[in-house]
Parts: sequence; C-alpha cells; structure tokens
Amino acid sequence: MKLRTRITLSVTLSFVIVAGSLVLEGRLREWEAERRYQDVLLTGYQNTWNGIASAELQRLAALIPAITRNGEALRALAQRDQTGYAQSLVEFRASLQANSPLISFETAILNGELFFSTERDIFSPSGFALDLETPHVLSPRLIDATLRADKTLLGIVPLNDDHYGLAVVFPLLDRTGPTAVSALYLHIDHLLPAFAASVNAPAFFQHPNGSLDQGTDPTLWRRLATQLTRYHNRQVRTEYYGGQVYTVAGLPLQDLFGQEVAILLTIEDITTVYWRNMLLDILSHGGVIVVLALFLGGLHWSLRRTFRPLNQVIGVLNALARGDTRMPKLAANPSRDDEIGRLANTVEQFHQAQVARSQLASLRQELHIAANIQRSLLPACFPERAEFDLFAELRPFGEIGGDFYDFFDLPDGRLGLVIADVSDKGVAAALFMAVARTVIHAVAQIVPDPGPCLEQVNALLSEDNATAMFVTVFYGTLDPASGEFRYANAGHNPPYHIATDHRTTALPLTGGMALGIIEGLSFTERHLVLHPGECLLFYTDGVTESVNLHSEEFTTGRLEAVLSLAPPDTRALITAVMDAVQTFAAGAPPADDLTLLALAYRGPCPG
Repeated sequence: MKLRTRITLSVTLSFVIVAGSLVLEGRLREWEAERRYQDVLLTGYQNTWNGIASAELQRLAALIPAITRNGEALRALAQRDQTGYAQSLVEFRASLQANSPLISFETAILNGELFFSTERDIFSPSGFALDLETPHVLSPRLIDATLRADKTLLGIVPLNDDHYGLAVVFPLLDRTGPTAVSALYLHIDHLLPAFAASVNAPAFFQHPNGSLDQGTDPTLWRRLATQLTRYHNRQVRTEYYGGQVYTVAGLPLQDLFGQEVAILLTIEDITTVYWRNMLLDILSHGGVIVVLALFLGGLHWSLRRTFRPLNQVIGVLNALARGDTRMPKLAANPSRDDEIGRLANTVEQFHQAQVARSQLASLRQELHIAANIQRSLLPACFPERAEFDLFAELRPFGEIGGDFYDFFDLPDGRLGLVIADVSDKGVAAALFMAVARTVIHAVAQIVPDPGPCLEQVNALLSEDNATAMFVTVFYGTLDPASGEFRYANAGHNPPYHIATDHRTTALPLTGGMALGIIEGLSFTERHLVLHPGECLLFYTDGVTESVNLHSEEFTTGRLEAVLSLAPPDTRALITAVMDAVQTFAAGAPPADDLTLLALAYRGPCPG
C-alpha cells in the first residue's frame, strides 16, 4: 500500500473518530440538558400543583371554625338530633353552595354511620329523615386515622364513587372527647383547569390502571384515552400516536394514606417541532458527510502532488538495488523511510505536545473562570453599619477551594453570619461549596434561627448525596440592637470571643455534626450577648493546621496568642492573623484554604 494511501486512510479514520466523538459528546450534552430540563419541568409542575392544592386546602380549613364553634350544632350532634343539626347548619350550607368550585360537607358518628351530608339529598322535606347511605368521604379507615391523629388531616382522600377529593377532616369534640368526625371536601377534578392554565398545557388524571379519568382537552382525551402508556414514577416521555408526537409529563399523586391514587399528566403536541428538529439533524449530518468527502478528495489530490519528488527518490533507490550504477548516487545515504518515520514521529510528538499545551491552557482557563465564579459567590462588599464592623478574607489553597463565608440581612432585622469548610478540595469541593452556600442563604431567609436552619439545610444536602461530600458550618445570628448572638455549630471549628480586656475564649460547642452526612439531625443552639468593643473571629481549620518547613502546625494555641495582642479593628485583626500564619509557615506551601471572618460589635445605634 502506497504511503499516500495510508496517510489518506489514517486521516479518514482520524476524522471519523473525531467527528464521531464530537457527535457523541453533543448527544451526551443534549441528553444531560434534557434530563435537567425534565427535572426542572417536573419540579415546577409539582410546585404548581402543590400550590393550587394548598390554596384550596387552606380555603377549606378556614371553614372549620364555622362548625366547631357552632354550639347549637354541637348540642344537636351530642343528642344525635339530625333534624336540629341540619337546621343549625342552614346558613353554613348556603355559604358552601355559593363557593366555586362547590364544597361539600358531611359528618359521621364514630361507628362510621353517616349523620349529615350536603352531597346527597339525605333529608326528607318533612322530617329530615336520615337515608341509610354510607358516607361519601368518611370511611372507617379515615375516621380511625383522624381519631388517632387527634388533629385535622388535609390531603387527597378516596370517595365512595371511585373518584378522589381534596379534603380537610377534623374531629368534633365535647367535654367527654370526640363525638363525631366531619369533612369538608371538593372533587379533585375541579383543580385541573387551574393547573392547566398555570402550566399552559392540557392536563389529565390517569387512573393507576392506565385509563384517563378526567382532562381539560376533551378532543385530546378521546384521542389518547385508550392508547396512553401507563405512568408510575415522576417522568417525562415522548409518545407517538397516530402520526403525532407528544411530550407527556407524569406526576404521581398520593392520598392521606400514602397510596398512589392518580397520575397528573400534562400532554403537549410537539409534532411540528419534533420533525423540524429531525430535519435539521439530517441536514447537519449530511453536511458533515459532504464536507468530509470534499476534504478527502482534496487531500488525496494534494498528497499525489506532494509525494511526486519522493517517487523519484524511490526510483533512484530501486535502481541502486538492481545494481544500476548509471543512476546518480545520493550525496548522503539517507533512508527515506527512516527519515519519513522520524519526521512523522517528530510531528506526532509536536502534535501531542501542542494538544497537551492546549489542554493545559484550556484547563487553566476553566479553573480561572471557575475561580472567578466562586469569588463572585462571596459577598462583594462589607456592610457599613453603626452597630458593628465586619470584615473577611479567603485565600484558597489552589485556583479554587471549598471554604466560604457569607453574611446577609434576615427578615427580622438580624444579621446572619456563616463560615464553612467543604470536605475534599478542587472542582468537586467548589461545586459542593456553591450548592451549600446557595442552600444556606435561601433557607435562612425562611428559617432564620440557626438550629432549625441547619436542620433544613442538612436535609436538603443529605438527600441524594451520591458524592458523599459534606461541609462543616458555623451559622450565627446577631441582633444589632441588643448584641445577642445566637449560633449553632455543624462540626466546625468554634469561633473565638475576644473581650475588651483581650481575654480570648472559644465559643462552647453545640455538638452538631457536619452537614450532608446523615438526614434527620437536630442542631442545638447557644447564645451570648456581645458588649460594645467585643469581637468574634470565625476561622477554618486551614489556619490552625498550617505547617512550616518542619511539619509543625500553627495550632489554636498560637492563634489565641495572636488574638490576645491583636487590635479590635476587624481588618487589622485579620491582617495580624494572616501575617502570623505566613511568618510561621516561613515559605512552606499551604495545605488548605485559609478563611477568616471578623465581627466587632460597637453597640446599638443611637436614637
């Protein structure tokens, strides 16, 4: 096989491999982006449904006092006077009929017998005689669950007509205890239009057996009622029916007993978009093939011209091999094959070096971008407040690190302070740090108290933590008006309290474990009152575990010695600690991130 043919085939194979790799990488990115989009879509649908259902449940719960505070109705119930009970609820029944969607109400005594219901006409015009029908909602199981819980239950409940309702179920009490159980409910089908309008897509209920029970688009319902695939878990699928392409998102709904009762589906016709994307894929792939064919044809033509002098050299070598001395001798005795091989080897080495250099430059650029992004997550400036002074500094071990600090205003006027250290280092730690910082910041705005806040954050970080990473966190809140500082510690180094006479003590531990390891942990809170002129210094273990050239650690003892002599100004305090650590290291490279956060309390704002 000629050399130019081998080169052409090698280039062809390389081009195919590169093109295939790029296509595969593109597909993988598309699949990952689609997965993330589906997660976001399903989460949005779930939140929308929860919001609509919660609003309706709150509306139902608001009607409970009209029953529990109706003394006439409770007396009639205690006496089992159905007529008196019905008469005492005339106005209440009228208010229910004025609601849209229609709200139903029923009461059952403890043995499960129906006592009153607005769903059925159970009272005769003359004597309000009770019809011996079973309750529509209050099954014996639901009555028993309500009595066991001894509180109001809210959620989806089964109806005796194989449908489901959204209900609030509550016990009715007298001095001796519960006498009956009542329920306010509406058919769950009434929530579909609101949900469909919120997500801007037709919505349906799919029975667990796979059939469609109800929907907002009758035409689409009739078309897919007997064809739709049965859904079980949260998922988004692309379905093909009768030449049409649909995107179907399914959310399982559970009743009060944790049983799956229906699948909430949204169905969108994406036929036009689907075939348009398919056409674009075909055109793009066809374009790549045409470009490859043109490229290989040009390469083959170019190689024929390039190797023409080499053919002459080969002819000379063949003549010499035959002993034809009439052919001119070469001035030197080069082995053209060796030279070509050496040249190819040199070019390959150069290519590999260029690839490695490009990859290194790309990696450095990505790390630089990641470092800039990580720095942008930290607070951009420090607050200028009369009540306190605040300053912080973070020196990462490498381009990016796992330490972070944060401070933010809370809704009740307090100041939240956070310092944290993620396990491990590098890109993974930086990504986990970004997630942890975002979760803490978001949860603290809703649950500002340190203990409950860390409990919620731990639950979120522990869920589906496949990387098994964790983060130590110290989170505290300062009341600028009183100087009260409340805190909870999740396995982090305790900050130091610096009194006005320079006495330095570590804050007592609260016994908390690092976040992201085990779900369901609780975190104890402690508090102290800062007096004007006192300081708090937060730090990570990179400070006390800094080593010198003799492998000696800086330790908390040296840190306390520095703090006992440091000035009360927060910038000067942090500068003093950083200078002390750098002097101690004496040129030894750092082994971890160095993070410091200083708070100086000045006292309440005058006036």
